[in-house]
Amino acid sequence: MNKNFIRSAFFISFSVLLHFSSIAQCFTANNVFGDRENITYEVSYNWGPIWIEAGLVTFAVNKEKYLGKDTWHLKSTGKTYSTYDYFFKVRDYYDSWIDPQTFHSIEFRRYIYEGNYNLLNTITFDPSRQTAISNTKTNNNPLRQDTIRLSKCIFDMLSSVYLTRTLNLSDLKPEARILVSVLIDDSVYKIEVRSLGKEVVENRDGQHYKCIKFTAKMVQGTIFRGNEDVLIWVTDDDNKIPVYIEAKIIVGSVKAYLIEAKGLKNPMKALIK
Repeated sequence: MNKNFIRSAFFISFSVLLHFSSIAQCFTANNVFGDRENITYEVSYNWGPIWIEAGLVTFAVNKEKYLGKDTWHLKSTGKTYSTYDYFFKVRDYYDSWIDPQTFHSIEFRRYIYEGNYNLLNTITFDPSRQTAISNTKTNNNPLRQDTIRLSKCIFDMLSSVYLTRTLNLSDLKPEARILVSVLIDDSVYKIEVRSLGKEVVENRDGQHYKCIKFTAKMVQGTIFRGNEDVLIWVTDDDNKIPVYIEAKIIVGSVKAYLIEAKGLKNPMKALIK
Protein backbone atom coordinates (compact mmCIF):
# COMPACT_ATOMS: atom_id res chain seq x y z
CA MET A 1 0.00 0.00 0.00
CA ASN A 2 2.74 2.45 0.88
CA LYS A 3 4.44 2.11 -2.52
CA ASN A 4 1.13 2.77 -4.20
CA PHE A 5 1.13 6.13 -2.41
CA ILE A 6 4.70 6.80 -3.50
CA ARG A 7 4.25 6.10 -7.19
CA SER A 8 0.86 7.77 -7.49
CA ALA A 9 1.85 10.81 -5.44
CA PHE A 10 4.91 11.41 -7.60
CA PHE A 11 3.09 11.15 -10.89
CA ILE A 12 0.20 13.33 -9.71
CA SER A 13 2.57 15.97 -8.33
CA PHE A 14 4.47 15.94 -11.62
CA SER A 15 1.19 16.25 -13.50
CA VAL A 16 0.04 19.23 -11.40
CA LEU A 17 2.54 21.56 -13.02
CA LEU A 18 1.71 20.40 -16.52
CA HIS A 19 -2.07 20.82 -16.35
CA PHE A 20 -2.29 24.36 -15.00
CA SER A 21 -0.61 25.72 -18.13
CA SER A 22 -2.31 23.42 -20.62
CA ILE A 23 -5.75 24.77 -19.79
CA ALA A 24 -4.54 28.38 -20.05
CA GLN A 25 -2.62 28.18 -23.30
CA CYS A 26 -2.47 26.07 -26.45
CA PHE A 27 0.62 24.70 -28.12
CA THR A 28 2.56 27.14 -30.31
CA ALA A 29 6.04 25.72 -30.95
CA ASN A 30 8.51 23.24 -29.49
CA ASN A 31 12.04 24.54 -28.96
CA VAL A 32 12.50 22.64 -25.71
CA PHE A 33 12.88 18.88 -26.29
CA GLY A 34 13.96 16.62 -29.12
CA ASP A 35 14.41 13.02 -30.21
CA ARG A 36 15.98 10.58 -27.70
CA GLU A 37 15.71 12.80 -24.63
CA ASN A 38 15.73 10.69 -21.45
CA ILE A 39 15.23 11.99 -17.89
CA THR A 40 15.40 9.92 -14.69
CA TYR A 41 14.20 10.62 -11.13
CA GLU A 42 14.69 8.76 -7.89
CA VAL A 43 11.65 8.61 -5.61
CA SER A 44 12.12 8.55 -1.83
CA TYR A 45 9.46 7.76 0.75
CA ASN A 46 9.30 8.82 4.38
CA TRP A 47 7.29 7.03 7.06
CA GLY A 48 8.20 8.40 10.48
CA PRO A 49 11.90 9.28 10.87
CA ILE A 50 13.17 6.99 8.08
CA TRP A 51 13.63 7.94 4.41
CA ILE A 52 13.71 5.04 1.95
CA GLU A 53 14.91 5.18 -1.68
CA ALA A 54 11.99 3.30 -3.21
CA GLY A 55 12.42 3.38 -6.98
CA LEU A 56 13.00 5.17 -10.27
CA VAL A 57 10.76 7.11 -12.65
CA THR A 58 11.91 7.81 -16.22
CA PHE A 59 10.60 10.01 -19.04
CA ALA A 60 11.68 9.47 -22.67
CA VAL A 61 10.93 10.92 -26.12
CA ASN A 62 11.31 9.27 -29.54
CA LYS A 63 10.27 10.15 -33.07
CA GLU A 64 8.09 7.35 -34.37
CA LYS A 65 5.60 6.40 -37.08
CA TYR A 66 2.26 5.48 -35.51
CA LEU A 67 -0.91 4.62 -37.45
CA GLY A 68 0.89 5.91 -40.54
CA LYS A 69 1.58 9.32 -38.98
CA ASP A 70 4.73 11.07 -37.82
CA THR A 71 4.48 11.31 -34.03
CA TRP A 72 6.33 12.01 -30.84
CA HIS A 73 6.21 8.83 -28.77
CA LEU A 74 6.35 9.89 -25.13
CA LYS A 75 7.10 7.21 -22.54
CA SER A 76 7.26 7.09 -18.76
CA THR A 77 7.99 4.15 -16.47
CA GLY A 78 7.91 3.76 -12.70
CA LYS A 79 9.68 0.82 -11.05
CA THR A 80 10.50 -0.05 -7.46
CA TYR A 81 14.02 -1.19 -6.65
CA SER A 82 14.42 -4.96 -6.30
CA THR A 83 15.08 -4.50 -2.57
CA TYR A 84 11.66 -2.79 -2.24
CA ASP A 85 9.80 -5.31 -4.41
CA TYR A 86 9.56 -7.65 -1.43
CA PHE A 87 7.36 -5.10 0.37
CA PHE A 88 5.40 -3.75 -2.60
CA LYS A 89 6.33 -4.35 -6.24
CA VAL A 90 5.49 -1.64 -8.80
CA ARG A 91 5.82 -1.73 -12.58
CA ASP A 92 3.98 1.20 -14.17
CA TYR A 93 4.07 2.17 -17.85
CA TYR A 94 2.71 5.26 -19.61
CA ASP A 95 2.73 5.81 -23.40
CA SER A 96 1.44 8.74 -25.43
CA TRP A 97 1.54 9.36 -29.19
CA ILE A 98 1.05 12.98 -30.19
CA ASP A 99 1.04 15.08 -33.36
CA PRO A 100 4.34 17.05 -33.43
CA GLN A 101 2.71 19.99 -35.23
CA THR A 102 -0.38 20.49 -33.05
CA PHE A 103 0.53 18.53 -29.89
CA HIS A 104 -2.91 16.89 -30.08
CA SER A 105 -2.98 13.49 -28.41
CA ILE A 106 -3.61 10.56 -30.74
CA GLU A 107 -3.57 7.75 -28.19
CA PHE A 108 -2.67 7.36 -24.52
CA ARG A 109 -1.99 4.10 -22.67
CA ARG A 110 -1.53 3.50 -18.98
CA TYR A 111 -0.53 0.10 -17.56
CA ILE A 112 -0.38 -0.10 -13.76
CA TYR A 113 0.91 -3.14 -11.85
CA GLU A 114 1.07 -2.37 -8.13
CA GLY A 115 0.99 -5.30 -5.74
CA ASN A 116 -2.34 -7.05 -6.31
CA TYR A 117 -3.78 -4.10 -8.25
CA ASN A 118 -3.72 -4.00 -12.07
CA LEU A 119 -5.09 -1.23 -14.28
CA LEU A 120 -5.13 -1.05 -18.07
CA ASN A 121 -6.35 2.23 -19.52
CA THR A 122 -6.37 3.27 -23.18
CA ILE A 123 -7.66 6.65 -24.37
CA THR A 124 -8.22 7.38 -28.06
CA PHE A 125 -8.56 11.07 -28.93
CA ASP A 126 -10.68 12.75 -31.61
CA PRO A 127 -9.67 16.44 -31.62
CA SER A 128 -12.13 17.34 -34.39
CA ARG A 129 -15.05 16.33 -32.14
CA GLN A 130 -13.32 17.33 -28.90
CA THR A 131 -13.99 13.89 -27.44
CA ALA A 132 -11.95 10.97 -26.14
CA ILE A 133 -12.92 7.33 -25.71
CA SER A 134 -11.50 5.78 -22.53
CA ASN A 135 -11.35 2.00 -22.01
CA THR A 136 -10.45 0.89 -18.49
CA LYS A 137 -9.87 -2.60 -17.07
CA THR A 138 -9.01 -3.18 -13.40
CA ASN A 139 -8.15 -6.61 -11.98
CA ASN A 140 -10.99 -9.04 -12.83
CA ASN A 141 -13.63 -6.34 -13.26
CA PRO A 142 -15.47 -5.92 -16.58
CA LEU A 143 -14.08 -3.52 -19.17
CA ARG A 144 -15.53 -0.02 -18.71
CA GLN A 145 -15.83 2.43 -21.61
CA ASP A 146 -16.41 6.17 -21.19
CA THR A 147 -16.81 9.04 -23.64
CA ILE A 148 -15.12 12.19 -22.33
CA ARG A 149 -15.92 15.67 -23.56
CA LEU A 150 -12.76 17.74 -23.85
CA SER A 151 -12.47 21.50 -23.64
CA LYS A 152 -9.98 23.25 -25.89
CA CYS A 153 -6.28 22.64 -25.24
CA ILE A 154 -6.54 19.77 -22.76
CA PHE A 155 -4.11 16.94 -23.29
CA ASP A 156 -3.39 13.57 -21.74
CA MET A 157 -1.38 13.16 -18.52
CA LEU A 158 1.93 12.52 -20.24
CA SER A 159 1.78 14.87 -23.24
CA SER A 160 0.91 17.72 -20.90
CA VAL A 161 4.27 17.30 -19.15
CA TYR A 162 5.98 18.12 -22.42
CA LEU A 163 3.44 20.76 -23.45
CA THR A 164 4.13 22.75 -20.27
CA ARG A 165 7.84 22.75 -20.98
CA THR A 166 7.19 24.55 -24.30
CA LEU A 167 5.50 27.48 -22.50
CA ASN A 168 7.15 30.64 -21.17
CA LEU A 169 7.03 29.88 -17.45
CA SER A 170 9.40 32.73 -16.57
CA ASP A 171 6.66 35.32 -17.29
CA LEU A 172 4.43 34.10 -14.46
CA LYS A 173 4.40 36.61 -11.62
CA PRO A 174 4.93 35.47 -8.00
CA GLU A 175 1.66 34.64 -6.22
CA ALA A 176 -0.22 34.26 -9.52
CA ARG A 177 -3.04 31.74 -8.93
CA ILE A 178 -4.75 29.51 -11.46
CA LEU A 179 -7.58 27.02 -10.98
CA VAL A 180 -6.58 23.72 -12.55
CA SER A 181 -8.70 21.10 -14.36
CA VAL A 182 -6.74 17.83 -14.40
CA LEU A 183 -7.81 14.90 -16.62
CA ILE A 184 -6.66 11.60 -15.09
CA ASP A 185 -8.10 8.45 -16.67
CA ASP A 186 -11.81 9.29 -17.00
CA SER A 187 -12.15 11.97 -14.29
CA VAL A 188 -11.46 15.70 -14.05
CA TYR A 189 -10.00 17.20 -10.86
CA LYS A 190 -9.90 20.87 -9.80
CA ILE A 191 -6.57 21.99 -8.32
CA GLU A 192 -5.28 25.44 -7.37
CA VAL A 193 -1.73 26.23 -8.52
CA ARG A 194 0.33 29.22 -7.35
CA SER A 195 3.64 30.59 -8.61
CA LEU A 196 6.22 31.26 -5.87
CA GLY A 197 8.84 33.00 -8.00
CA LYS A 198 12.44 31.98 -8.60
CA GLU A 199 14.77 30.11 -6.27
CA VAL A 200 18.11 28.28 -6.29
CA VAL A 201 17.71 24.58 -5.38
CA GLU A 202 20.39 22.18 -4.18
CA ASN A 203 19.83 18.72 -5.59
CA ARG A 204 20.71 15.51 -3.74
CA ASP A 205 24.03 15.28 -5.64
CA GLY A 206 25.08 18.69 -4.30
CA GLN A 207 24.58 20.54 -7.59
CA HIS A 208 22.67 23.83 -7.57
CA TYR A 209 20.03 24.84 -10.12
CA LYS A 210 18.28 28.12 -10.86
CA CYS A 211 14.59 27.20 -10.72
CA ILE A 212 11.03 28.47 -10.94
CA LYS A 213 9.02 27.31 -7.93
CA PHE A 214 5.33 26.32 -7.87
CA THR A 215 2.91 25.02 -5.28
CA ALA A 216 -0.40 23.21 -5.75
CA LYS A 217 -3.19 22.30 -3.34
CA MET A 218 -4.26 18.71 -3.95
CA VAL A 219 -7.78 17.38 -3.68
CA GLN A 220 -8.71 15.09 -0.81
CA GLY A 221 -8.70 11.39 -1.64
CA THR A 222 -6.87 8.13 -1.12
CA ILE A 223 -3.43 9.76 -1.35
CA PHE A 224 -3.80 13.33 -0.04
CA ARG A 225 -5.67 14.63 3.02
CA GLY A 226 -6.86 17.62 1.01
CA ASN A 227 -5.47 21.19 0.86
CA GLU A 228 -1.95 19.76 1.08
CA ASP A 229 0.75 21.62 -0.85
CA VAL A 230 2.83 19.87 -3.49
CA LEU A 231 6.01 21.80 -4.27
CA ILE A 232 7.69 21.66 -7.69
CA TRP A 233 10.98 23.27 -8.81
CA VAL A 234 11.57 23.58 -12.59
CA THR A 235 14.83 24.64 -14.26
CA ASP A 236 14.83 28.33 -15.21
CA ASP A 237 16.33 27.77 -18.66
CA ASP A 238 15.27 26.56 -22.12
CA ASN A 239 14.87 22.94 -20.96
CA LYS A 240 12.30 23.59 -18.20
CA ILE A 241 12.58 20.21 -16.53
CA PRO A 242 11.52 19.50 -12.93
CA VAL A 243 14.56 19.16 -10.66
CA TYR A 244 12.85 18.41 -7.36
CA ILE A 245 9.31 17.61 -6.12
CA GLU A 246 8.06 17.11 -2.57
CA ALA A 247 4.63 16.33 -1.12
CA LYS A 248 2.93 15.24 2.08
CA ILE A 249 0.57 12.29 1.71
CA ILE A 250 -1.78 10.44 4.05
CA VAL A 251 0.97 8.10 5.21
CA GLY A 252 4.30 9.97 5.31
CA SER A 253 5.95 12.14 2.65
CA VAL A 254 7.34 11.65 -0.83
CA LYS A 255 10.20 13.34 -2.69
CA ALA A 256 11.50 13.01 -6.25
CA TYR A 257 15.02 14.03 -7.27
CA LEU A 258 16.50 14.53 -10.73
CA ILE A 259 19.38 12.08 -11.08
CA GLU A 260 20.08 12.07 -14.85
CA ALA A 261 19.12 14.04 -17.96
CA LYS A 262 20.43 12.79 -21.32
CA GLY A 263 19.84 13.98 -24.87
CA LEU A 264 18.67 17.46 -23.89
CA LYS A 265 17.94 19.74 -26.83
CA ASN A 266 19.39 22.80 -25.10
CA PRO A 267 22.40 23.42 -22.82
CA MET A 268 21.61 23.10 -19.09
CA LYS A 269 22.11 26.78 -18.27
CA ALA A 270 20.18 26.52 -15.00
CA LEU A 271 23.04 24.50 -13.50
CA ILE A 272 25.27 26.74 -11.37
CA LYS A 273 28.87 25.66 -11.78
